[in-house]
Amino acid sequence: MTQALKKTCLFIIKTGAYLALFAPLVVHRYSFFPFVTPKTIYFRILVEIMLAAYLILMLLFPRYRPKLNTILASILVFIFVLILTSILGINFERSFWSTYERMTGIFTFLHLLAFFVILTNTFKKREDWEKILAVSVLVGVILCIGVLTKNELSSRGGGTIGNTSFMAAYLLFNIFFALVLFLTKKSSFLRVFSGVSLLFLVPTLLISTARGAIISFWSGLLLILLGYLIFSKKKKLQKAGIYLIFCLVILGIIALIVQPSFLKNKVEKVLKDMKPRFVVWEKGWKGFLEKPIFGWGPENFNVVFTKFFNPCVFLSECGGEIWFDRVHNIVLDTLVNSGIIGLLSHLLIFAVSIFALFKICLKREENMISCLVMAALLIVYFAQNLLVFDMISSYTVFFLSLGFVSFLINEEEYSFPGSAEEPSSFIREGLGRNIIFALIISLTILFLYFGNIKPFSSAINTVEIVIASDNLDETTKIYKKSLNTLMEKYEIREQFTLKLYQSAFNPQNNKETVRLAFQIAEEQMEESIRKNPLDFRPHLFLGRLYFADYRFSINKEKLDSAEQIFEKAIELSPTNQQGYWHLAEVKLAQGENQAVFDLFKKAIELEPRIDKSHWYLAVVYYITGRYEQAFEKVKDAEAAGYDWRKNTEDVKKVTEIYQALGIELD
Repeated sequence: MTQALKKTCLFIIKTGAYLALFAPLVVHRYSFFPFVTPKTIYFRILVEIMLAAYLILMLLFPRYRPKLNTILASILVFIFVLILTSILGINFERSFWSTYERMTGIFTFLHLLAFFVILTNTFKKREDWEKILAVSVLVGVILCIGVLTKNELSSRGGGTIGNTSFMAAYLLFNIFFALVLFLTKKSSFLRVFSGVSLLFLVPTLLISTARGAIISFWSGLLLILLGYLIFSKKKKLQKAGIYLIFCLVILGIIALIVQPSFLKNKVEKVLKDMKPRFVVWEKGWKGFLEKPIFGWGPENFNVVFTKFFNPCVFLSECGGEIWFDRVHNIVLDTLVNSGIIGLLSHLLIFAVSIFALFKICLKREENMISCLVMAALLIVYFAQNLLVFDMISSYTVFFLSLGFVSFLINEEEYSFPGSAEEPSSFIREGLGRNIIFALIISLTILFLYFGNIKPFSSAINTVEIVIASDNLDETTKIYKKSLNTLMEKYEIREQFTLKLYQSAFNPQNNKETVRLAFQIAEEQMEESIRKNPLDFRPHLFLGRLYFADYRFSINKEKLDSAEQIFEKAIELSPTNQQGYWHLAEVKLAQGENQAVFDLFKKAIELEPRIDKSHWYLAVVYYITGRYEQAFEKVKDAEAAGYDWRKNTEDVKKVTEIYQALGIELD
C-alpha cells in the first residue's frame, strides 16, 4: 500500500510539473487581465496539488525530504527578505497578493519556492531534467507557431503571453534549454527535437521588438563560446579564448574613441527611444533614495511614481503613459520594493548559482557544456531584465532553471543507498497517518478555494462589470459578488466606479438604485484609501465619485468632500496635473472662478506643452464669458496639439467664442 501511494504521489508531482509549464499558453478571454490572471491561477493550482502529494511523499520516504544547498539557501534568503520588506512596507496586503494585472506578490513567490523544492527533491536523474526541459521547449515551440502564423491575441504581440517583451524573455530561457539538449545529447530523439525547436524559437525571438532580449541572446552565445575556450583542457583553446577577449576589449575601446557615424547614430536613436524609460527610472531612483534600506514594500512602485510624478509623461516623447507600477529595470525595481537588502538578496541567487556552475566547469568536464549554457543564461537573463520585468511565464522557467542548476551542482549527491527507498518509521499506517493525510488534503482544498478559485471568480465578475449594460441594479449585484475575495480589491473598485460614471445619469436607472450604487462605490473606495493612504490614484477616483454624486444629488456635502479629497490628492502628487484639473472643476461648481483660473494656470506651469491644460482653461474662460482669453487659450491648445474639430461639443464652443469676438472661423 505504501509503495503504491509513493507511485501515485510521484505520478501526480511529475504530471503536475509538466502541466505547470504549459501556463504560458493559458488565456481566458473573460477574465480580468486575460493574459496574466488565468496563467498565474493555473500555475498555483497545479503547484498546490503537487505540494499535497509531495508532503505525503516526504513524510513516507526520507529520500524525498528537502536538503539544504547553496541554491535553496539563497532562494530562502530572498523570500525571507521579500516578506520582511513587505511587513515593513507601506501596504502589506498589496505586497502579499499583488494585483490582477501582475499577480507577482508573496503568495505567488511561495508557490514558486514550492515548485523549486518539489522539483529538486523528486527529479533525481538527468533523464528527469532532460524531459522537463524538453517539455518547456515544446511549450515555447507551440507559442512560436502561434506567433509566426500571425495568430495574435493581443495588440502588444507576444501570442498567448500578450506582450512581446514578456514573450521574448520567456523564449530566451527555452532557447538555452534547447541548446543544452542539443549540445549534450550525442545522438537521440532529444537532439533532433531540440535542433528543430531552435528553428522556431530563434526566429521568433529575432523578429520580436524586444531589443534587450535579442542583444542578450547574441551575448549569451558569445559567453558560451568564450567559456568553452577558457575552461577547455586544451591550452591552444584557452589561449584563443584569451586572445578573443583581448580583441573584443580593444574593439570596444576603439569604438568609444572613434565613434563611427553609423554607431553614433544608432546610439542616439536608442537613447531617444529610451527617454520614456529614463523618466520612469528617475522616479525609481528618487523612491530608493527616500527609503534606501528596506524600500517601500513589493508591488508599491505605483505610489512612488505618483509621489515623484513627472508632468511630461502626458507627452509622447515621455511615453504618453500616466500610470506605472513597475520601474522596468530589475535593479531599480528591487531597490524601490525592498531597498539595498532586497537587491543584495536578489543578486545572491545569481552569484551563488553562477559561481557554483563555474566550479563544476573546472571539476567535471562532462558537465561543462550544460554548466556554461546555464551560466550564460542566468547572466543574459539578468541583463535583459535591466529593460523589463518578470511575469509568471518567465518566473516559472527561471525557477525551473534554478532547479536544473541545483541538480548540476549536486548531481553526485543524488545517489542514495537502497535503504533510502524504505518507508520512514516516523509515520506508520493507521489512524494517525490517515489524520495527517486528511489534514494535508483539507488545507490544500482551502488554499485552492480561497487562494485561487475565489480570486479567479472575482476576476471574471470584474469583466462582467466592464461589459455589463447600463442597468445599475444588475451591475451592482455583480460588483458585490466580485468583492468576495481575499485579494486586494482596488482594481475591482475602480472598474465599478468607471461604470458608475457612465450609467449614473441614464434615465433607465431609478434614483434609488443610483443612490445605493454611489453609496456602495464610495464606501469601497474609501476602504481603498484606508489601506492605501499614500496612493494618489484612489484619491483621484474617490474625488471624481463624490463630484459625480454631487451632480446627481445636488448634495453640497459631496461637493465639499470632493474638494477635500482632491486637495489631499494634490498633496500626495503635487506635480500631477490631474489633481489640479479635477479640483478646478469642483471650484467652478462652487463659484470660485479665480481659484479655477489659478489651478489651471498651475497645471500649465507644470508642463506648458500639455494641450489639455490649455483647452480646459479655454473652456472655463468660455463658460465665464471671457471670450478674448478663451480665444487665446484655444490658440495655445491648438499649438500644443489639441484638435477641437474632432468633437462636436468643442466645435460649438469655439464657434461661439469666434462669433462673440466677431472673428470669422476658418
